[in-house]
Amino acid sequence: MKRIALSVVIVAAVVAGGCGLIHAKREKSAEPFYRKYLVAGNTLDDQIREQERRVEAQPESADLRNDFANLLAERRFVEDAQRQYEAALELDRSHFLAAYNLGLLWEAAGKPNRAISAYRKSISRKPGFPASHFHLGRLYEQRGWDGLAVKEYAKALRIDPRMRDPRINPLIVDTRLLDRVSLENYPRDIASAAMAVDRAWADEARFRDVPVDRPLSSSEIEDAAAPEPIDATVTAPPAQSAPPARIPPRPGQTRPQSGLPPGTPPLVPAAAPPPPTPQPTPVP
Repeated sequence: MKRIALSVVIVAAVVAGGCGLIHAKREKSAEPFYRKYLVAGNTLDDQIREQERRVEAQPESADLRNDFANLLAERRFVEDAQRQYEAALELDRSHFLAAYNLGLLWEAAGKPNRAISAYRKSISRKPGFPASHFHLGRLYEQRGWDGLAVKEYAKALRIDPRMRDPRINPLIVDTRLLDRVSLENYPRDIASAAMAVDRAWADEARFRDVPVDRPLSSSEIEDAAAPEPIDATVTAPPAQSAPPARIPPRPGQTRPQSGLPPGTPPLVPAAAPPPPTPQPTPVP
């Protein structure tokens, strides 16, 4: 029994030692997967290194992680980009952009189920972001769920009608449901036209001309800078009063021409004075 107990202890020690070596090896190889493939001098790889330094300096910034993931996704480091997007979503519960970009990542990777889930999360965090509705409708259409696709397309076009324009949204040419989308939105379009009110955007300055065929950086949807306050202590120079209107000359009168120095006699001589009135001759 003593020998058996001793053998068990030895085996346990060996297993524990092996686990420790494996753990130490994992910690030693904790270097990100993408880093060993970066090429010095490559523009995109240099941008990845620079953004990595920014994230290390501010690890709690969801915006920096979102933009870092965009660079990794462009370099085709899908898993590394996924981790950065998910970290951004954990850091900021209102960050919808990372969810949208994660949907684009999964859509490009051929994983529509994950892409649908990501787009739905983006919509739950920002229902008024039209690109998420459009891409979700596109995936619904590809699956044959035309009813759901029409509703998502209709929401996207109600939020931003210009997404119908291929010059702004080139993906619009892929759908075969545009006529049904137009019918879906027709009553509301008529009401909006009758009211002469553009209800497309609540944050028009943030989301106009946002591309829908690539990931978006945080700087592309930042709030516009607030106008500088007006200093009430600085007074504007007093406005100069207009010169008085010139009085037209009466018959037989002239006015000096403008630009002549004061005291200059008129160019046209004044009229001769009237002759004196004759006095009656006294009668002797």
